[in-house]
Amino acid sequence: MIDRDEIQLRVCKKCDAPLPCDIEHLNYFNKDYFICDDCHENL
Repeated sequence: MIDRDEIQLRVCKKCDAPLPCDIEHLNYFNKDYFICDDCHENL
């Protein structure tokens, strides 16, 4: 059973930072599925 109040984390493949990945609210993976938006800006 999944608690809907939990935020799932995903790890960026470039910086290895665990970042929130919530489709409806917090999401740091909008530009690329594997690399966070901050690392994507620095490419």
